[in-house]
Amino acid sequence: MIEREFIKDATSGLAIKEYLMEEVRQALPSDIQVLRTPLVTRIVLKVARPALVIGRKGSRIKKLTEDLKKRFRIENPQIEVVPVPNPTLDAQVQALRVAIGLEHGQAWRPLLRKTLARIMAAGTKGCEIVIKGKLGARGAKKRTERVYAGYMKKCGDPVKLVDQGHAVAKTKWGTIGVHVYIVHPETVFPDHVSVPDVPKEQILAKLGISGEQKEEVKEEVKNGDSEGEGAKAEE
Repeated sequence: MIEREFIKDATSGLAIKEYLMEEVRQALPSDIQVLRTPLVTRIVLKVARPALVIGRKGSRIKKLTEDLKKRFRIENPQIEVVPVPNPTLDAQVQALRVAIGLEHGQAWRPLLRKTLARIMAAGTKGCEIVIKGKLGARGAKKRTERVYAGYMKKCGDPVKLVDQGHAVAKTKWGTIGVHVYIVHPETVFPDHVSVPDVPKEQILAKLGISGEQKEEVKEEVKNGDSEGEGAKAEE
């Protein structure tokens, strides 16, 4: 059945992504795509540190190619490494950075604050970092902590415009989930309203107000302001 072939390709692609995500974890992968063609299986690795994937004289990428052939029985895999344009604005890269920092024993409070400050300094409109798990030593209870700044959407269709990243930190006391949400500088939400800065002369010209009428409007505004000040004084 052709349906079984589709299911087999999908499960195999997912297994390849999970395997490569662990193998190139230190390179901070943002996205992994598996593209199948009749001749080759093309795998695109989008990472923040391409040198760690390629290795010296391509030794690392050759080893990954051989491992994919043996483990997943792929006849002709081709790995393509693509650098992330701006790792600071990539939610998945930042989530992995926080997870690796927690695994290395860094304190979660300063780690989250530094990461948030670095992301906001890059010009983002909003950012939120959430961690869940045992954040203390032995005997600590699971809890959720978060830091945030700027503007963030939490519900509705505009949530699709928010870049989201997820990673898992495997610490000595248990696993900790890391979620990062970033609103990019160029993101425009549907409810955004912009008011153009138009000179007053242009507005009056569109309304058809002449120079004499303009002076009359100014006098009326002044009189209204003076009357209002007099009423306040009487009160």
